[in-house]
Amino acid sequence: MKNRLSSLVLIAITNCLITNAIFAQGFEFAELDAEFASQTGTAYTIIFDDSGSMEGGKLSQAKQAFRWWLEKAEPNNAWCFLPMNRRSLDVAFVKNGESQVLKAVDKLRVGGMTPIVATLERAFGMIKKRRESVTPYERHLLILLTDGHETKHPGGNPAVCEMVSKLRLEGVEVFGIGFHGQGDYLDGFATHFAAANNREELQSSLANVDAEVPLDIEFRISAEEEKAMARVSALPLGREVRSSHDAEGEEGYGSIAVEEDSQVGILLVVVVGFFVLLFVAKRAVSP
Repeated sequence: MKNRLSSLVLIAITNCLITNAIFAQGFEFAELDAEFASQTGTAYTIIFDDSGSMEGGKLSQAKQAFRWWLEKAEPNNAWCFLPMNRRSLDVAFVKNGESQVLKAVDKLRVGGMTPIVATLERAFGMIKKRRESVTPYERHLLILLTDGHETKHPGGNPAVCEMVSKLRLEGVEVFGIGFHGQGDYLDGFATHFAAANNREELQSSLANVDAEVPLDIEFRISAEEEKAMARVSALPLGREVRSSHDAEGEEGYGSIAVEEDSQVGILLVVVVGFFVLLFVAKRAVSP
């Protein structure tokens, strides 16, 4: 009788240890998934023109459109908000920071110049800092809303276009929105450009921010961009990069299957352990 009870206790302890180890492995998978989610996704940078020319209906329409867009935003993305003049309302990159950006949008007031170049430079610095200190794997998408021309930098609108080109060379997608008939100088320099003359058109433009760039879009490539692309194309890494992506895709598919198999294994071990424990218990208490 004592031997049977000892066996029962031993099996029970073993079953608990196996179950704990398996569930601990499942928890480790969950942690890895959370870590992956924290390093991927899209990092949005919103540059909002709050200059004096946005006074009246323009600001009200823009606020309504951005509220609508932010309330529909998908989770697990990072958000940065930079008004051109109200520096106190800056929102540095925050994971799932839509609510912080919404609060900043609600507090916006107009007044001041249109320092587009300086704000783009500030945004670029914040993007580089995030890539270095947080994660280099995010997709960076910058939304530039303006209803006017550069009024502070001596280079004017060409300096804006030059800065946009620099951002694109650094892997930042720039979505330019010209509001109420202005900002069309960005067309051809930004990754994508849209004109919006009212709230409805602005909402439609924001809804297309994540869409693919149309194949028929006309790009203006500067001499510096051509040199940079030539240097990239000369690198003997294209095939290796593609292969690594393919391998990564296969690995990702395999990991899903392995995870499903591990879940089935957990269930089988628990069920078998329960029946073994039940059998031994009956043998231990039977005369």
